[in-house]
Amino acid sequence: MKSGTRLLLAAVAFALLPIVVKSDFTLTILVFSFLLGMLAVSFNLIFGYTGQLSMFHAAAFGISAYATHLSMAHWGTSFWSGMLVGAGLVLVLSVIVGAICFRFRLKEFYFAVVTLAFSEMARLVVLNWNSVTNGTLGIILQDKPTLWLPGAGVIKLEGTLPWYYVSLVALVLTVMVCLRLVNSWMGRSFSAIRLNDELGDTLGINVFRYKLAAFAVGNIIAAITGALYAFYLGSIEPGFLSIDQSLAIVAMVLLGGRGAVAAPIIGALVLTALPHMIHLGAEVRSIVYGGILILTILLMPQGIYGTIAGLIGRRRHAV
Repeated sequence: MKSGTRLLLAAVAFALLPIVVKSDFTLTILVFSFLLGMLAVSFNLIFGYTGQLSMFHAAAFGISAYATHLSMAHWGTSFWSGMLVGAGLVLVLSVIVGAICFRFRLKEFYFAVVTLAFSEMARLVVLNWNSVTNGTLGIILQDKPTLWLPGAGVIKLEGTLPWYYVSLVALVLTVMVCLRLVNSWMGRSFSAIRLNDELGDTLGINVFRYKLAAFAVGNIIAAITGALYAFYLGSIEPGFLSIDQSLAIVAMVLLGGRGAVAAPIIGALVLTALPHMIHLGAEVRSIVYGGILILTILLMPQGIYGTIAGLIGRRRHAV
């Protein structure tokens, strides 16, 4: 079955899920899973397909959330226009950060450290610019995004069900965009760069351009996710840009798997639902959470998706 067909079937199944599942709690977990799934899928475009361990993803996520709110508060833009402002700002920053890193041919550990440094600079600006960002107290978001629907007109995105469908559509579009990139000539260039960027350079692939393109596209999707996440949550705070957020994104991708575009969604779903399923103290829950992640990486280095796909493939080969 082709990936596009699988995506369509999964989207239809999740679209029909609220008819069966009436629990607002369950749907809320799924909304956060869809949004964090967008974050993980977009990060995998940089990490899994071009081999760049970027720690700037959380910064893109948080910067856009703040920029969206500030453009609405000071310029009177709508949520959707403000989200474009946030994505535009992240694009400019991504080009600057990416150009510096890729021009100096930073790889692996060095690339991770430099992008983490830029991310921490952004977090410290947000943390200390009290007159604009309200510092450690964060910002409570009173405004709700509006959406035009055929037959219903303009509605406010209030309640779990509207957000469920908005986040589901956003996730499906994210997967479609990433699938389109990965399965194109650009995606083949990404794969060549991941395997050996020096060899790719000798074959005529513009390594700098394609690395920068993957970095920028991934961060733009993270920016859109940040705006949606913040306004669904109803608040923004500097923790959006923290190293903990960066490590959580990496954990989702490692747990779900890097072998397929949509595989990180599995990791996002597991790591979002798990804290609510384990009724233990915060400290014990963190230990259990970390232990499961470590065991998964040690025993299933290809992630959940890669392990299951490998087992299915071996069974078919045996038959």
